[in-house]
Amino acid sequence: MSPLFADDLQLKNENKVLPLSKETKTIAFIGPMVKFKRANHGFWAIDLKDVDSTYIVSQWEGIQKKVSKNTKLLYAKGCGINDSSKDGFKEAIDVANQADVVIVSVGEKYDMSGEAKSRSSITIPGVQEELIKELQKTGKPIVILINAGRPLVFNWTSDNMPTIVYTWWLGSEAGNAIADVLFGDYNPSGKLPMSFPRTEGQIPIYYNHYNTGRPAKDDNDKTYVSSYIDLQNSPKFPFGYGLSYTSFTYSDLKLSKNKINRNEEIAVSLKITNSGKMAGEEVVQLYLRDRFASIVRPVKELKGFNKIALQAGETREVKFIINNETISFYNNNIELISEAGEFDVMVGSSSEDIRLNSEFELVD
Repeated sequence: MSPLFADDLQLKNENKVLPLSKETKTIAFIGPMVKFKRANHGFWAIDLKDVDSTYIVSQWEGIQKKVSKNTKLLYAKGCGINDSSKDGFKEAIDVANQADVVIVSVGEKYDMSGEAKSRSSITIPGVQEELIKELQKTGKPIVILINAGRPLVFNWTSDNMPTIVYTWWLGSEAGNAIADVLFGDYNPSGKLPMSFPRTEGQIPIYYNHYNTGRPAKDDNDKTYVSSYIDLQNSPKFPFGYGLSYTSFTYSDLKLSKNKINRNEEIAVSLKITNSGKMAGEEVVQLYLRDRFASIVRPVKELKGFNKIALQAGETREVKFIINNETISFYNNNIELISEAGEFDVMVGSSSEDIRLNSEFELVD
């Protein structure tokens, strides 16, 4: 698995609901994944007969151990994972109305992804998203946990719920790991190793796509260009994306040279500052673009990344090296070559969140 990836990935935290206080008076924990231990192991697990062994920490158990002894923790399943019954909605709403904060854990069943488990629609299955819609009406602060082994399409939830954590399948310690993130004992630093589509019609979708003869300028440009007439071109969440409880400022990008031959290299340096109030880790990403080549080249390619830990207010220098190997590619004869020309240098927090830019030239 790519080192870019880290479990418990924060997708949204608009109202700063997270991290939660361990002293919260009453928490409602709702959803079909809350106490479902087997779900945490995902599809590729060997313990198929003994799936609810005591060593598997459920999400419910993880939260129970994390909150203070004065916190009242309420539970309602709400609905099943993949059925159409809404019989549990009333209980879930009643429980939510008693709470100061609501945590909702939804997603795919463990055997819905993996070998020979294709789905024609990769939305959150069953009536789980309808449960979220009903819970939103309570007006309570809500944290959504999405459990899955792949990207899902959850546009209503993404557009209407301000706090979302994508938990994936975290294994035996899932409950403890999720609780660490929700209550701030661990500052999430995960980045997406793939792009999340807005709908199945966008698939395949990936950050390092080729340019076209009529590229769209942005998501609003739809007049005789390469774009959808009924949808934005960009992904719902892009490759390399992931939030933190703190913020990071990028500055002072420097290239040791702006022109090299094939035997030389360029040292790329920049400064990263933790501009927030909490210690955290940032994955600094280096992308390159070959402007012109004998064959079409991607609009950008990830060529390096560096995960650094910074205390609040701390600044550190990050360095990358660009050499002939970095800019080489396979031509039509399956030969690994590099070609003279101009290259764009992009450094950022994701494939679409580019903070700093520069350029250099390779000469013969």
